[in-house]
Amino acid sequence: MTAQYVFAPKHLALAISLAMGCVALANAEQSAEGTEPPPSVDATEVPETSPKEKAVQRLQGFLSDASTVPITFTAPETAFNGTDVNDLIILKDGASFTGRLDGGKGDNVLLLDAANGGTLSDTRNFNGLFIAQGDWTLSPKGSFQEGVLVNSGAALTNLGSIKGHVYVQKGGGFAGKGTVGNLEVDGLLTVNEALGSPRVKGNLHLSPTAELAYEVTPGGAQTIKVDGTAQLEGATLKIVAAPGEYPQSSQYKIIEAREVKGQFGRIENDLAFMTATAQYNKKSVGLTYARNEVELPSVATTDNGRAIAESIIEAPTAPLSPSPSASALPSAIPASAVASTPAAGPVASSSTAPLPSPMLDETVTAQIDEAPEQPIVELAKPANAAVAALLTSDKTTAPIALEQLAAGSNANLAKATLNSIMPVSASMLSAMRQLDNRSGATYGSRSSPRQAAGGEDSGRVWIQALGHGGNVDRNVDTTLKHATQGLVMGADWRLDEQWHVGLLGGKSQTQLDARQYDGDLDSWHLGAYAVRQDGPLSLRLGATYARHDGSSTRRVAFKGFSDRLKGNYDATTQQAFAEAGFNLGRDHLTLEPFASLGYQRYQRDTYSEKGGDAALKVYGQTRDNFSSTFGLRVAKINSLDNGMHLTPRLSAGWKHTFGEIESDTRQQLLKGGKRFEVAGAALDRNSLSMEAGLDLGLSAAHTLGVGLTGEMGNDSRTYGVAGQWRMAF
Repeated sequence: MTAQYVFAPKHLALAISLAMGCVALANAEQSAEGTEPPPSVDATEVPETSPKEKAVQRLQGFLSDASTVPITFTAPETAFNGTDVNDLIILKDGASFTGRLDGGKGDNVLLLDAANGGTLSDTRNFNGLFIAQGDWTLSPKGSFQEGVLVNSGAALTNLGSIKGHVYVQKGGGFAGKGTVGNLEVDGLLTVNEALGSPRVKGNLHLSPTAELAYEVTPGGAQTIKVDGTAQLEGATLKIVAAPGEYPQSSQYKIIEAREVKGQFGRIENDLAFMTATAQYNKKSVGLTYARNEVELPSVATTDNGRAIAESIIEAPTAPLSPSPSASALPSAIPASAVASTPAAGPVASSSTAPLPSPMLDETVTAQIDEAPEQPIVELAKPANAAVAALLTSDKTTAPIALEQLAAGSNANLAKATLNSIMPVSASMLSAMRQLDNRSGATYGSRSSPRQAAGGEDSGRVWIQALGHGGNVDRNVDTTLKHATQGLVMGADWRLDEQWHVGLLGGKSQTQLDARQYDGDLDSWHLGAYAVRQDGPLSLRLGATYARHDGSSTRRVAFKGFSDRLKGNYDATTQQAFAEAGFNLGRDHLTLEPFASLGYQRYQRDTYSEKGGDAALKVYGQTRDNFSSTFGLRVAKINSLDNGMHLTPRLSAGWKHTFGEIESDTRQQLLKGGKRFEVAGAALDRNSLSMEAGLDLGLSAAHTLGVGLTGEMGNDSRTYGVAGQWRMAF
């Protein structure tokens, strides 16, 4: 619906004038009949009113004219045809048009004042356009011969034809592939593949406050074509690099005009390894986009990132065949001409290379401009697409890209695998401790509770279900989580008065999870153990062997590159330990200090990932360590009225690991790289382990138990739960 303003148009004129301040309103080129001859200029004359000021005056005159009819829209409409008089069509929040918006007869102005902006697919018969706020996309059909003003905080995307001039205030924006008369920008001018570049029938003027956001792509870039003069008064050129594989040097033509005056005052380029340099000719402005002297390791923020950066082999810059996809500025300039080029003044730039190039003298530029256009001669692209994308990443993305390419999680596989087999040895120890004491045995004044099933000459079978998990490396970015589920079965029997022996077998599956990394570890376990009980002294011996089939899925994704990599590997682990304990308990209480010596070994074969150019060859790894543990166990049997026995138990131990504890893995990019090492979380030199459990003796032959375990170290945390059933025979 439409609504008439209830206040006079002259009040609108005052409001818009205040909002505009001294900003530019579009000013169409006047016809020859309507153009007054310029007055003669002498020392006493006042300078001629600028086109901007004239445009403001005409707008104010239009708004204050009694014949102007303001019409406001605040709701969606299909189409609208204006009146036969002078209309001021105003679109407020909520207004939109799916069809034609026609100003009708008379002199008409379109005012867009909706914060959310919108799209107008067909606008006709408007003399002027004022965008007060919002981001608008228009497809005019030769309208706005009196011009267009884009206010601060507003933006216009022109996909049609604007007959008049376009003025963009500081803080405003302009884009689009449509045609305009003159284009004067104090704000932002955007040129990219999606929106195209403006076609300027008159002159282009970029003021010192203007910014040209210019997108470059691996295949080329848009060119602003100007029929008149392109005036650059120290505007900022901001390079926006689209994702893709770039050669190590490319050239683009930014502006093509009848005449180019001035230069960009600043070139902003956020890319870490590429520098943008402008070349100024008499009729064009070009851009060279080339690999700079910044070394890859210099942007890395971690040791792993620096390691892979130092291993990357960059492609030589051998010339390839000319690319017909884009045009370039002539690059052959006589040495004598260069020598005669005057030195350029200081120019600010965010890049490390000198920017921009000095303007060539007229003799040289005339030779260049008269020469035929030459296609770009591209230099060789890096053989590795991941490296190519890395070279065109910005200063924020580059460290992240290096970290992803380094695959530091691979260095944590050894520790995660060793942690995953801890519950198996814990199950073995738990079973052995139930055999420490013979039924009814006493040692002097001490007696120890009967915690396991079976008589003096009996055997036993047991089953234990495992649930175990934890974190490797407390650094949030590289933390590798592991979660294990499994089942262990064992059987043991008495050899003589002092010795029990047993065997176990088991199967477990471990899930590995890190940032952009998933892994599976299928493990099969075999083990053997023996217990010697000599009075209050117990000696426990055990050894296990496990074979692991591992698989991994790794994702690498940063600006311009994405890869999904899969790996499969085989690994084995071995554990052995000897533990001695002395029972100080009396009656139904066990109080046992203990000491143990352990050995762990991990060995993984070499494997290569399958996928794209980020794939790695991961070399085999072998590590082994000895450790010692000192601790205390407490247990107490409680007899229930129904004949069952309830035994709570608790243990704590301090573990110390000997030898080398660092975890390094050697790797290499399969394409274009040398060997490098990544470091994972070191094994914990010292750690504290805790266990709490509860056993329920159902009968002389059957016992159920449950236990909770945890271990805390410098760079890892593990926790677990186990349920056990034992049957004696």
